[in-house]
Amino acid sequence: MSARGQALQKYAVIGVMVVLFAAFSLLAPSFFGVENLVNLLVQSAILGIVGFGLVVIMMAGEIDLSFAGTIPLAGSLFATLVKGGSPVPAALAAAFALGVLVALVISLLVTRLRLVSFVCTVAMMFLLQGVWQSYTGGNTVWLGEEFDRSLVFGMIGPFPRIVLLFAGVFLAVYLLTEHTPFGVWLRAVGEDMESARTAGIGTARIKTAAFVIGGLIFALGAFLSTARLSGALATSGADMLMPVMTVAFVGQTVLGMGRPNILGVLVAALLLGMINNAFVLMSLPIWSVPMANGVILMSAIAVSNIGKRDIVQIRM
Repeated sequence: MSARGQALQKYAVIGVMVVLFAAFSLLAPSFFGVENLVNLLVQSAILGIVGFGLVVIMMAGEIDLSFAGTIPLAGSLFATLVKGGSPVPAALAAAFALGVLVALVISLLVTRLRLVSFVCTVAMMFLLQGVWQSYTGGNTVWLGEEFDRSLVFGMIGPFPRIVLLFAGVFLAVYLLTEHTPFGVWLRAVGEDMESARTAGIGTARIKTAAFVIGGLIFALGAFLSTARLSGALATSGADMLMPVMTVAFVGQTVLGMGRPNILGVLVAALLLGMINNAFVLMSLPIWSVPMANGVILMSAIAVSNIGKRDIVQIRM
């Protein structure tokens, strides 16, 4: 590959961000305001956090789409407990426990029964959506005065709490996956499971750990989504399914990494959040947002194959 092709492959997504940022600043004057830029970070936070959970699982060579069912169910569990008088920490602990339980079931199906994770987790997504229907009667569980939204969306100095949480989750997961032995084992299992097993790495244990970390992060996403909407909606997970997958796959092209990575998810989440934010400010039709996301995903995959003789599929 030529040096030009390598540079394009490595910096294309960041270049697109810079160009779009400049364009949106000109087309929507309020876009560049400090208040709106903070709002952009808030809008990107939940998408990015859930994306971190998905990418940790992808690093282990698997995929988990069950979060589209976990988010509304865990959110409903949290909301009903809070409405029933339970302390917020206890309700949040219950949501986390649900996320871990789902993750352990999926891990058992994948590592012990050898089911394909894509099919298995899609089935789990539908199952959890059915459980949500049974648990709530198909009704949104709204939160009123029982829950103080400032716990999530309040300010600590000049920064919204959720933005600080976003940064904290990013830092923790980034360090775990890129600068610890666990991160090395995780990538080894995801890239060549047989070689990892030969090297003495417990592949089933690593995959289980990845699913559990993902489950905990999905439960956190459920809590944040419920706090944002002041209730647990049936569509809260399904609405995030494609955007989260988009940031996970687009993130693989950031800095030419060509593999699932946490930094890429951060950049991709900010990119999608910027587009959504700017399109609203410019009063563009609602259908233009998913169209733009689709173009970005196809463009990112195309960039990842620049200069290669054979088409290289972005890994699940």
